[in-house]
Parts: sequence; C-alpha cells; structure tokens
Amino acid sequence: MKKKFLSAIITLCLIISCMAIPTLAATPFPDVLSPDHDWAAKQIEEMTDLGIIKGYTDGTFKPDKAISKIEAVILFSRVAGYSDDAYSEIADLAYEKYQYLLQDLDIESYNSFKREIAFLVYKGIMDENDIVSYLDNGKYLEEFPRKDAAIFIANFMDAEIKQTYPDQLDFADNASISHSDAGYIAYVVDNGYMNGVQLEDGSVVFNANGALSRAQVCVLLYRIMDKLDMSIEAGVVNSVNPDSGVINLTTSSGATKDYAVPSKAKVLIDGNVASITNILSNSNIVVVRYGKEIHSVEVISPESSKTISGTVDSITAKDSYTRLSVKLDGTGEVVTYYAAAEYKVTTDGVADSINSVKTNDYVVVKLLGTEFVSIDRLTAEATVQGSVKSINLNDPVTLSVITVDEVTDAENVFTYKLADNVIIRRDGTSASLRDIYAGDKVVLTIKRGVVSKIVATSTKGSNTGTITAIKIATQSTLTISSGGVEKEYPVAMDATFNVAGSVATIYDLRLGNVVKLTLNGNTITKVEQSSDSETTSKSGVVVSTSTSYYYVEITTDNGVTEKVFANKYGNNMGATVIDGTTGKEMNFKEIKKGDHVIATGAYSNGSFVVKTFVVTPASK
Repeated sequence: MKKKFLSAIITLCLIISCMAIPTLAATPFPDVLSPDHDWAAKQIEEMTDLGIIKGYTDGTFKPDKAISKIEAVILFSRVAGYSDDAYSEIADLAYEKYQYLLQDLDIESYNSFKREIAFLVYKGIMDENDIVSYLDNGKYLEEFPRKDAAIFIANFMDAEIKQTYPDQLDFADNASISHSDAGYIAYVVDNGYMNGVQLEDGSVVFNANGALSRAQVCVLLYRIMDKLDMSIEAGVVNSVNPDSGVINLTTSSGATKDYAVPSKAKVLIDGNVASITNILSNSNIVVVRYGKEIHSVEVISPESSKTISGTVDSITAKDSYTRLSVKLDGTGEVVTYYAAAEYKVTTDGVADSINSVKTNDYVVVKLLGTEFVSIDRLTAEATVQGSVKSINLNDPVTLSVITVDEVTDAENVFTYKLADNVIIRRDGTSASLRDIYAGDKVVLTIKRGVVSKIVATSTKGSNTGTITAIKIATQSTLTISSGGVEKEYPVAMDATFNVAGSVATIYDLRLGNVVKLTLNGNTITKVEQSSDSETTSKSGVVVSTSTSYYYVEITTDNGVTEKVFANKYGNNMGATVIDGTTGKEMNFKEIKKGDHVIATGAYSNGSFVVKTFVVTPASK
C-alpha cells in the first residue's frame, strides 16, 4: 500500500447513518473470516485498520450489506482529495461555485455533506447536470449499482472511454448491460479495478445493476489507492514558463520547487479548464501526482484578479480610511473591503469622487488582496456583445456569455442575471429564453448588473459524422467524430430526431451510427440517423480504391490494412458518400488515396459492407 496516498485520506470513513459504529480496529470480523469472504479479508482489514470504514458493535462487518448512492458520493469525493488540507481552499471554491445547484437539494440527514458533493462535481466524477437528479426525491438512499461504480472510477481517472458494445464484453449477462455503460465497464475490467462475479454454475457475470457491497467497496478502494499512489502538494506560484511548461512555486513547507507539467495534465483555474499560460503569479496552486507523474494542477487566482459586483450596503469615507460593504450578486452575501492607498472612482466609466457612492448604488469593484482599487458606479444602460456559452433556467435565471477582449483577443466568460420581464428577440422576432441556444451571437442590454434585453442572432449550420458518445441528462449532449476530429454538442430541449425515416427520440440513437446534425449556433436542433440497426465503424487512411468492385482499401487507426466494400443494390453502388468537411454528398469516384475515411456498416459473409462513407479529403 502506498502510504503517502493513504496519509491524505487517513480520516476517511463512510458517512452512514447507523451503518458503521466503531469497534476495535484490530478485532477480526467472524463474518469476514468465513470462506465466503476470504477474497476480501485482506482489503477489509486494511481499510478498517486505517479507519476508512468501520465495523458494527456486535463485532461483525456485514460485508454483503449494500451502500447507498449518497454514501458512495461522499466516499469518492473524499478519496479524490476532499479530506486533504491541501485542498481546503479549493473545496471552498467548489462549494461556492456549485452552491446554486445544491441549495434546494434535500438529502435530510446528509445535508451537512453538500460540500463533499460540490467537490465531487468539481473533480468531474459526476456531471453538474446529473447530480441533482441522481440524489433528489429520495434517490440518494437507493443502492449504489456496480455500473455507477465503473463510471465513477473512469471519471476519477479522466479515462478515455472507447466505443464498446455489450456483446464485446466477456460476461454471461452481456444482454443486461446498456450501450452507454459498456465502455466504462470495459475500462474498469481491463485496468483491474473491478472483476466479474462468479455464479454457482461457474458462469461469470458483471451484474451491472447489482448493488456494490461493503466488502466490494473495501476491495475497490484498496485497488484505487494502490494503483494511483496519489500525492497532493499545495503552494503559491512564483512564475510560469509557458514554453517549457515549468511552474516554479513555493510549497506550503517553504521550499521552492520547479514542476514540469506534461501537456496531457489537466489544468483548472478557479474551477474552469484552462492552460498553464493563464496561470498568474501569486496564485494558490495544488499539484496532484499519480505516482511520479503530474496528473493535474489546480489553481485559485490571486485576489488581485478578482472583480465583484452588487449593491452598496454601506459606505464610510473618512480621512483615515474608506470602507465599502457590498451585497454580492447571486448569493446576497455582504462583504467588506477597505480602500487601497490609491484608488479611483468612476460613474459609468467617467471619473468621479467617493462622495458620489451611495447606499443601494450598483457597483463593480476591483480588488487587490483585501483592499479595493477601483469602484465603478453603473447608473446608465450598458451593452455587452458576445456568444452564448450556457443558460441556467434555475432560480435565479442566468445567462453566461463569452466575450473577446479587443486588445488581447483573450476570451472571457461573464454570467448575468436576467430581469423577470426581460425582452428577448431572435432573428428579428419576439422569442423566449428557450429559443436561445449555445453559440448564438447576442447583444445584451444591462442595467445595474441585470439583463433587461437580449437580441440574438442565430448561426445556422450542420455537421455529419459518427456518434462516439451520447449523454442523456438535464443538458443532453452528442459527441460526433468527423474527419478524425471529435466535438461535443449540446442538444436543444425541443430537438427532433429521425431514424431510418421515422420519428424517434435520443434513446433510439446508437453509438457508431452516422448522423447528420442540424445546428443552431453550437446546439443541435435536429438529428437524422440513416439506420436504427446495430452498426460498426472503421476509420483510417485510404490506400487504394476500386470503382469496378466498389471497395476502399484503408490502413485503420490501429495499423491494420483491409478492404471495406460499399453496399450494392444489384450492380449499382448503394452506399452514401459524404464530404466530412461540408456535410454534402459526393461521388464514390472522388475518394482518393490519402483521404481519411470513416466507414460505417457491418460484416456480411466475411466482408465489411459499408452503408456510409464520411470522407475528409487529404487536400483539406
């Protein structure tokens, strides 16, 4: 067992009401030492010795007792680092970032553990759009299924999930495993995190919908900790060299170190995905290693980069000091700052004096540490131009917009509250908020920090490619591979679906099938899938073609050269050929050596027969 990782979670335990009352750590459990559970005895002993999970007052462990969803959520959150002191500020950031999501979530006796839930979302182990539906309305007490454990582990590891069909797995119950879960299950099995369950008849099942037991939790935790060898170190950034990828920081122990951050490492700044070029000096930083390799760097920007907005709660200006209290947008929290030695005051961008600032004025305040360096009173209407990033329909309703700095070309994301009577126009006609899509160009009219008018312009488009991922949630998404490039698109709530010429739903789509997307901005409004049958995709570079026999010889992505044959109707070529860069149909004869092809079809009589070719010409 890797002790430096264990030290980070030594205080971890399953927070289970009436589930785990401590017994003596060294006491053996008779129900674990039985032959039925000797496969988990070592791991249970290790986990109980460390205080991670406890036994019961009657001296038993109850290894077969299932854990609930909320218990699993808390457990994975803490294993991900929540309990480590190095993560304390980031845990605060996560709770502040996702508090809106959790404020109305009622999980009764577990309400005090919402910080752990927010941290789980921050770490990407669960999607923020799914967490409420996963736990709300009493679902938090449901048993935690093994398929969910597979998803948690894969997300924990930032794993790249390969397209997998249930029948490609080696279990007797493949038929009960869904397409959406198969890739995650393949990952955890292939990497030794989870195994199948052997039945009395000798067959092995995965039991995807079966509950994860206490014994299995111990084994799972043991494997994760042993494989990861995770270490966490906190510090303050001194400098960043974007060219070499080296960050120099002063650690919490006072040592100065250089960290060479690999290009594949995850970089989070204030909870958002970024690059090391955006890391500022004096930022607080957490460096996470898996073994000797840096897995992620997670940063909280220095106070000097912070800007707050809200209404003035009180203002005191004296010769010896100036104090400003602001009621923050969104949370309503009142925060107080003192003026820096030099500061400026403006009203709608025009120079003004501190005496002009009054209670209930709407202000934007720039901070330097615990002091403010500027106050801008906003009394007139202002306009903001950008593109829609996302819309939150929960109370308060907000709109996040991406703007571009005219000087640096840097992108910034700003979130605004919407007035109850906000006026919305889209493409010159009256509209509602549900008519606004991610990717729309917008001009916002803002007064006192609240959007009173939205003028949106749609950007129509399309794309054709192969489905590589389907996520069904409050905000569903499809990931499409086209020309060797994958892109994830949000799906509009009123999107329409057509499969093989018939009206369908998102549940009728299949991984590996070719679809044509109709886009409004970056949002899918229509999906057309040519077939509802099970299909397989092959992709690679064209080596040669035959217009006589209608085949394409490709070198696939894994280096294998093979022929794929176009579907034929009599003597005619019956496959569809699509230009992956334009979405338009093209002639089979236009496929050339060196082009990249995604061929979708199925095996028939030993040959791979293609219904659709998506071609990215080499010249493009």
